[in-house]
Parts: sequence; structure tokens; C-alpha cells
Amino acid sequence: MKLPQELDMTIVAEVSVEVKNDTTLSVPWVVAGDPALVEAFVTYLRAQDRSAATIRGYRIGVETFQTWFEQTTGQALAPALITPLDVRAFKAHLQKSLKANSVNHYLAGLRAFCAWALASGKAEHNPVTNIKLVKQAGCAPKWLTRTEQFALLRATEQAVQLGELRAKGNATAPSAVWPKRDRAIIRLLLAAGLRLSEAAALRLADVEIKPRSGVVTVRQGKGNKRRVVPLNADARKAVSEWLDVRPLSIPPSGGEEVTALFVSQKGGALSARAMAEVVTGLGAKAGLEGLHPHLLRHSCAKNLVDQGIGIEKVAMILGHESLETTRLYTMPSEADLQAAVEATCWED
Repeated sequence: MKLPQELDMTIVAEVSVEVKNDTTLSVPWVVAGDPALVEAFVTYLRAQDRSAATIRGYRIGVETFQTWFEQTTGQALAPALITPLDVRAFKAHLQKSLKANSVNHYLAGLRAFCAWALASGKAEHNPVTNIKLVKQAGCAPKWLTRTEQFALLRATEQAVQLGELRAKGNATAPSAVWPKRDRAIIRLLLAAGLRLSEAAALRLADVEIKPRSGVVTVRQGKGNKRRVVPLNADARKAVSEWLDVRPLSIPPSGGEEVTALFVSQKGGALSARAMAEVVTGLGAKAGLEGLHPHLLRHSCAKNLVDQGIGIEKVAMILGHESLETTRLYTMPSEADLQAAVEATCWED
């Protein structure tokens, strides 16, 4: 089964911009802007402790607008010169080639830039204040169905059993150790809904498992926000069994023992990229080609919503800043709608 790839927000295509003399200008989506103006904005974002991903996205939005503005108006970009008409024209132009979500990402960068310019005295007005974001069609995020989740979990269990068979009772044999690590990764992502970066950053001290409860502490979630996520029995068992066999890990270059929850076979902490490869590899064994870690986060959210858990609690577990993000998981999927209409049938 082919699964959708995770959205890549790095846009490198070119589009044409219409100008007053009916000529067209080629505008690259990722451009080099005025270093002084853009870097001052970026410095402000860093001082606000915004995440690297947010800073990168905002920079792209501002630099894209800068090129569009200068080529369309013939003026060098200055915050005081930006009018609401400019912003609306830029928004309309983006809509010709981009989906609503992508357009809104660019506008978010411009919105933050204009708010900064106003606060720092570079402008006396905010031209984005009354500009509305593009409405997005109601569509739920992608997630694994219960059948697909079963196939994935079954593949992880089979890997553990086959590894133990090859180990022939030696609990420290590599074939017995690493499948348990991989199973713990899958169970943790699926049960706790962690982001890949959050799971890769976990340390031994961040995990607390008791006989009837357990939690992981995410110390630097999105926006550097800390949260404590409870673990269900499946995740507690998988993580405990991994901890029972987790080897002492020393970086290849030497030094102190690594305290990361998940370590690599070569020594050292398991990187986010390597963790993603674990997920993709087990997904392939389960017949889920193209599986990526964020899909497990979406599946966790869907599982919670389907169990009747309130969106406030789901938002806290996932670390969502806005309930609007969490509400996406309450929207029915195509399968949900199909089941709904099938329920109205008169015949078996």
C-alpha cells in the first residue's frame, strides 16, 4: 500500500508575476533578500526563541514577498511602503500556483514581518491586519487505519520473535537487542504522538515507568515548550523491555556514556534520520510503503479522538498550540463517510 509522503515545504519552483505593462517576471520562491532588513527581522525572531523551522519559513515568506514587491512596483522594499493592496495582490498571485496551506505559510511570514516593523518603528501601520488567510477545504490529516496499524505492530512483533530465535537465549545478542529498540520506537510514536525530533531528543531521565502508569517528558517540544505525555500499557511494556537490554553506549570518538533513550548500533544517540529509517523499514515489512514517523503522530491523534477523548486533552498530549489544529482530527475521513452511508442500507 502506497502511503502519502510528508509535505515538503521547501518550494523551489518558479512562477510568473504579472506587472502593469503586461510583461512577466520570473520570481524564484526561495530568494536572497536585503541582508540588513531580513537579518534584522531574523535576529528579532531568534531573540524571541522561535524555532529554527519557524525562522526558516518566515524568512522564505519575507524574501519571496521582497522579490515580488521590488519587481512588481520598481521600489526597494521598505516596511513603510507596503500597502494592503500590495499584500492582497501578493496573496492573489500565490493562489495561482500554490495550495491554500502553502499560501498561508507565506502570509504568516509576511504577517510576522509587518508586526515586527510596526513594533520597531519602521512603519506606522500594519498592512496585513485586515488580510484574511485563504480558507482551506475541510480535509482531515492522513493517518493509518486500524488495519494498517495492526500490520505495522505485527511486523515489529515478528521482528522481535525472529531476533530472539536467532539469539538462542542470549539476551545480549544483537539480533535480540535492536528489534526491541525498534519496537519501542514504533510503540512510543504511535501511543504518545511524539514528533520525530521530540522522540530523538529523549534521554533516559525523561522516561518514568511504574507498574500501572508511565510518562515521558518532552523538554523541548515545538516552540521549546515542555510537556509530560502519559504512556499506555503497550508503550510502557515495549519501552521497559528495551531498557532491559539497552547496551551501554559510548560515542565512536570516546567520552562519557550516552544518556539518550534510543542509541545506535555504532554507539551514540540514534539520530532523527536513523529513527525515520527504522519506521520506514518496518513499514515496508508491513506492506506500508512510504511510511514516515509523522503519520504515526496523526494516527495517535485519530485513535484518541475515536475513543471519545476531548480535543482539549488531545491537544495537551500532542502539544498543539491551537485547538483548531486538533479539531482537524475530528473531521471524518473518506472511510468514515463510506461507513456512514453503508449504515443506511436496507439490504445486507
